[in-house]
Amino acid sequence: MIAQPRESRALRALLLPMTILAWLAVLLVAAWLLSHIAHAILVLVLATLITFALAPLVSLLSQWMPRAAGIAIAYVLGFGLVFGLLAVVVATAAAQITTLVGLLPSYAKQAQDLQPQVLGIVGRFGVTQAQLTQAEASVIANLQSIGTRAATDTLSVVTSVLSALIDAVLVLILSIYLQASGPRLVHWLREQAPTGQRRRANLIIGIFNQVVGGYIRGTFTLALLVGVLVGAGMAVLHVRYALLLGILAFFMEFVPILGVFVSGAICVVIALFQGWLLALIVLAYFVVVHVIEGDVIGPRIMGRAVGVHPAVALLALVAGTELFGFWGALFGAPIAGLIQALALTAYREVQEANAPRFIQDSVEEKQEESAASAPPPEPSEKRESA
Repeated sequence: MIAQPRESRALRALLLPMTILAWLAVLLVAAWLLSHIAHAILVLVLATLITFALAPLVSLLSQWMPRAAGIAIAYVLGFGLVFGLLAVVVATAAAQITTLVGLLPSYAKQAQDLQPQVLGIVGRFGVTQAQLTQAEASVIANLQSIGTRAATDTLSVVTSVLSALIDAVLVLILSIYLQASGPRLVHWLREQAPTGQRRRANLIIGIFNQVVGGYIRGTFTLALLVGVLVGAGMAVLHVRYALLLGILAFFMEFVPILGVFVSGAICVVIALFQGWLLALIVLAYFVVVHVIEGDVIGPRIMGRAVGVHPAVALLALVAGTELFGFWGALFGAPIAGLIQALALTAYREVQEANAPRFIQDSVEEKQEESAASAPPPEPSEKRESA
């Protein structure tokens, strides 16, 4: 009599893990399919990113004018500002890159002069003079081959630039279309959901908007802040190529966890050619920037939007890099945040749906325990004689 409820409880207990495994299998198959149409997906993702980034400005302008006019003004202002900054930045960065390339031989000479000091440090870890000389020769050869490759691969560079321009136009057109038809598209998606599932569809759309939109705007804000701090700090400390280093820090901030360390290491290495003391000051400055970015401002901007633990973000970074290269590293954290939010929402729904069953199971278990622990009834003859 008791075996049947126990079997039903066991089946219900297996329901949640089997559902999770089924969804994981669906996600793996979807990832395999997406990897074969990665370029088209990349264009769509970039257009979606621009749409989310400009959505607040479009909503603000739409309060005083028609939505079409607000979209036009937002995109003209946004892309005008971006291209204007790019024109100034590219001109300055090109001059600094030219200076940097011209100074590469002197940097190589300084590196050779520092070889005895470096050998004294790394020699404690078993690095020999021959290994250090071989590494130095390899670095110099790679630097010298940059110009040769640039000259021989001119056709490939032109083709890549044209392809990038075509993709940029496609991204812009698709982004404007998504911005214009965004509310209608969201309404259409909600209407396509079955009547009983519209609450869940609204919840999923809200999660996507919060996680993805918040990640885009938060990451851009942090990248702009770190780029300004690094560029201004390097300029104040009189480190060469301050603007170039600020631009590098801005773009590296889009790579979670590791970006600030990579840009910091490059700044320290460049400062090292101007003296050990300056390199130590730059290192200390980057520690301060990392504390501001990672412990003070970052959690306030990104915590509520994505809500991913740093360890999970690092794992998503590594997995995304292995699967999809640079773009996987760039979008690994928001995708992990989206999966985490959807998984937690699904778990809460399953928990709420099965709450009456869990209560019934606990009541049945308590009844079984009380029945098993109760003393056996006395025989009726003894009670009559008493």
